[in-house]
Amino acid sequence: MAVLPLSDSAQVTTRKLTAQNPLIVAITNLKGGVAKTTTAVHFAEYLRQFGETILVDGDPNRSAIAWAGRARLEDGAFRVINEIQLARYSGQACAYVIDTKARPDTDDLKALVDTATLIVLPTTTSGDDLRVTAQTAQLLTGVGSRHHWALITKASTQGISDVVEAKKFLEAEGLPVFQHWIRQYKAYQYAFLEGVPVHRVKNPKAQDAWSDYQAVMQEIMQDNSATQETRHGD
Repeated sequence: MAVLPLSDSAQVTTRKLTAQNPLIVAITNLKGGVAKTTTAVHFAEYLRQFGETILVDGDPNRSAIAWAGRARLEDGAFRVINEIQLARYSGQACAYVIDTKARPDTDDLKALVDTATLIVLPTTTSGDDLRVTAQTAQLLTGVGSRHHWALITKASTQGISDVVEAKKFLEAEGLPVFQHWIRQYKAYQYAFLEGVPVHRVKNPKAQDAWSDYQAVMQEIMQDNSATQETRHGD
């Protein structure tokens, strides 16, 4: 088991999380290279402020565990475990973040639908990534999902035209998209190498990078439509 340190800049939000009623967020996509692990790590980092948080690394590459394995350990860190260890910690945490394997099959998606409060599909703005993300959403809908949203990642820092077009495409496919998105910064590479969340990196853009994930998580915590309502099939 590995752990990552808690953010100094965690912000209080309105959603109440308990071990009896935890938030379970699954990060998945049939497409690789879309910042799935980066998203899982920073979601868990944000959620840690509410209490015990566990990041479940379900990817055979164990990217999240590798990230945490280089961590500078501190008090208040969240746990990073594999799916086999999950039984040991079941019922203990108020929040779970699941980093799924790349290219999950139908049975994997069914399991996520049965388990997760919210399923997040990270995607870049490239045409192929958007196409596969839409396919993933269709498969999730087919196995009964009512709570999956797309998150634009690795977006340009030089403008928003690509983001706007990506959102239009995904929404036309019937897939809800988070209002905020994640910009691409080198600070994430340094964070992975150091085994820390991005806000702990000594880089001039580190706080900008962290603020992107804070904004998305605040959407999840403050807007119950992400977890309690559906826009699929509207």
